[in-house]
Amino acid sequence: MSLFATLPGGPDGGLDSLRQALAELLQAGRLRALLVMLQTRDGLSLQPALVTKAERLPLADPLLPVMPIHMARMASLVSLGATEEPPAEGKVGVVGRPCELRGMVELAKLNQLRMDDFVTIGLDCAGTFEGAAWRRWSESDPQARRRLEESQRAASPDAPQESYRHACTLCDTPVAWEADLAVHWIGVEDGLLLEARDAGWMPPSAQPVEDPPARAASVERLELARRAGRQQALDAMEARMHSAPEGMPGLMLDFEPCQRCHNCTVACPICYCKECLFRTDTFRHEPRRYFGWAERKGAARLPGDTLTFQLTRLCHVTASCVGCGMCTSACPAELPVDLLFQTVARRTQALFDYVPGRSLQDPLPPATFERKEFVDLGEVHR
Repeated sequence: MSLFATLPGGPDGGLDSLRQALAELLQAGRLRALLVMLQTRDGLSLQPALVTKAERLPLADPLLPVMPIHMARMASLVSLGATEEPPAEGKVGVVGRPCELRGMVELAKLNQLRMDDFVTIGLDCAGTFEGAAWRRWSESDPQARRRLEESQRAASPDAPQESYRHACTLCDTPVAWEADLAVHWIGVEDGLLLEARDAGWMPPSAQPVEDPPARAASVERLELARRAGRQQALDAMEARMHSAPEGMPGLMLDFEPCQRCHNCTVACPICYCKECLFRTDTFRHEPRRYFGWAERKGAARLPGDTLTFQLTRLCHVTASCVGCGMCTSACPAELPVDLLFQTVARRTQALFDYVPGRSLQDPLPPATFERKEFVDLGEVHR
């Protein structure tokens, strides 16, 4: 049974109270460290940091609506090996948005981190902005953050001025699943509402309360709006894939501008390979091969293999894609990578009745073999 408590609000929407609560958890000794976003010097961007001293937490700003990097990737950097024993001084608290905590669950199934090393602190998230968009809005409107906070507390599916990151407009999971400590503000009039599964993770400064009924209604309203937008966007992309010229793969048109820069693989929390096949000699072609292709066809694209690269990555991550959109944010060609991947992932995940990040106990489809799992695709068993 969950326990609820409040943290006071104020002009900063409860940020100072949250910093104090995090400091209390760190000082209590149950946490070895906190993995949390700290402000850059101008206060308009964030940098993930592993914090061991509470006096550094006044720089913490996990509520700033930008997402420069996926926290699951950072958690994998500090997770212990499978054979190591957890240290006596406690676990690492990870402060992350719903898609970041879901990414951690998927990486745990892929043996890239160990969930037992962490205490998850989940943040409500109605959407984030590209760094440049947030900076532009903040510099032009000193009240931008306050206006956005009011919009998000009211569970509005639309940003008041600048546009959310594309993936955020498709996200129907604004509240973290099964976090050890959840920080709510969607549907909360003022301050922050904390929800803990264990009383030991409730900061002393929090005041016990009941979960306000209006909060659940607000969250549901936002989820329904986002779910409808998501279905419309994915249906449109699927129709586009099926309308490609005869003989041309449906994804070829959309991936044509790809320059195989690998930014998407670096940004994606699920692309964990220490050595990517496309960065090996297999795809470092000799000049004579390029000239041979060019002479045979009249022209040869450089660097080449872009569609092969994207289809290979799609096969690797489609089951575990959490829809964070970091791939699109990192793409210099501004390809809708997240939309393309989520459209395919919708079919893949539905086929296996799999929801990435839902539970550590759900078996990962690529790692699990069921004898009759392809019957629906027409395979005949004898």
